[in-house]
Amino acid sequence: MRVWVLGRCGGYPRPGEACSGYLVEAAGRRVLLDLGHGALSRLLLRVSPYDLDAVVVSHLHPDHVADLPALRVALRWGRRPASWAGRLAVLGPAQAAEYLAHVVGEPVLEEFDFYAIAEAEPVELDGLRVRFRRTRHPVETYAVRLESQGAVLVYTADTAPSDAVRELSRGADVLLAEATLSEAYRDRADAAGHLTGSLAGALAQEAGVRRLLLTHFFPTTDPQESVAAAQKAFGGPVGAVEEGGAYEV
Repeated sequence: MRVWVLGRCGGYPRPGEACSGYLVEAAGRRVLLDLGHGALSRLLLRVSPYDLDAVVVSHLHPDHVADLPALRVALRWGRRPASWAGRLAVLGPAQAAEYLAHVVGEPVLEEFDFYAIAEAEPVELDGLRVRFRRTRHPVETYAVRLESQGAVLVYTADTAPSDAVRELSRGADVLLAEATLSEAYRDRADAAGHLTGSLAGALAQEAGVRRLLLTHFFPTTDPQESVAAAQKAFGGPVGAVEEGGAYEV
């Protein structure tokens, strides 16, 4: 399993960077996790939109979904291969279809098939299993666990410290965790529905993961300071993801 980082910013992008977007390749499948501001152009450096098997939308904040309308335009007007089935599966909160239809001003988005995420039911994609748990965030948000051929990747999406996310992360090979806030704002993490580097490190330590990768940095957050704080809390290998980077699971 491999994850490509399309964007690592939270809230809004740093100059020249993009917000949340991750392309997971496993068992011959390509699954897109979120597609925030600027992430589509990074995706198109790697693959055609017709190469995607599914999109997972963790929640409906713009820094995670802003480029989905552009993906829909690319699917509608791109050069469709003969193998294209005509619709792309989108898994997300129950309101995702209504939200995106409102954004683009059309009642039906013919390029997408929408499926509401269900915590109790894993999704099977021919060798790739996907599971979800609700996080602690101001809107309906889901962390994602992907399992393939013995490899396990967990993406926290946006969350404050959460028992449910910790259990979903248990024993993961790689925990891709948000570290939105600097340590100076740790006392605001619960109210904001976010983590700092040290809180992400504590989550990794408690869940017994093998490796921690930090992402979703607010533009005023120093990723290396977050790494240092996470390392102290976790004790295992920690890194800050880089846009355009590929990480093996």
